[in-house]
Amino acid sequence: MSETPRRQRWDAARNRARLLAVAREVFAAKGLSADVREVARRADVGIATLYRHFPTKDDLVLATVEKDLAEWAEAIEIATATEDAWFGLTLLIEQTLAVMARHRAVLEGLSYPATAPAGFAHRLETLHRMLDGLVDRAHRQGTLRLDVSSVDVGLLIFALGRIVQLTVAGTDGRVPGSADDAALPSVEGARSVGAGSKAGIGRTDAANAVWRRHTGLVLDGLHTHAVRA
Repeated sequence: MSETPRRQRWDAARNRARLLAVAREVFAAKGLSADVREVARRADVGIATLYRHFPTKDDLVLATVEKDLAEWAEAIEIATATEDAWFGLTLLIEQTLAVMARHRAVLEGLSYPATAPAGFAHRLETLHRMLDGLVDRAHRQGTLRLDVSSVDVGLLIFALGRIVQLTVAGTDGRVPGSADDAALPSVEGARSVGAGSKAGIGRTDAANAVWRRHTGLVLDGLHTHAVRA
């Protein structure tokens, strides 16, 4: 008799882990508009089981992105503590875009917090607060153009996030390298990569190179050397 509750706990833990693994894949590919019924179907569990573990869709989304957001928060904390404010600002921008590239739900949650789970609004407030401090220090250190505000930098991050969406995440929820990838815009260098999984990895790397290149172009325009030039 004692085996039954133990087996039930094991089954519950297995189902939760399976739901999280599938949800991460689905939300990373399709963003916040993904249907929880698809998550349940692909995890091979009933919708009632999904809601037993995650009473709302927001609960499932936040559990799915928790690790990504925690790693991102740690990265931008390090960026903020960097003595060289310009280097810290660059790191913050790049780390924010990197987490957006890994997970479309994060990109959408930070870009449109009013329609996203509440946890994203808190993260966005943290980002703005850290931008304020870094921009102020970069101004005082003479590395960031004085006519550039923290609001400007924040808007540029989300403008670059759109480039992430168009390249890494695609325009219709497909992830480069996935089985249903058919909409990634042409990226220089992608054709030279071999077939199969190597081709998928190559396309993703090439797509990441696109947003990183555009980020470099934006940063070049924000530095004080752009004014002197």
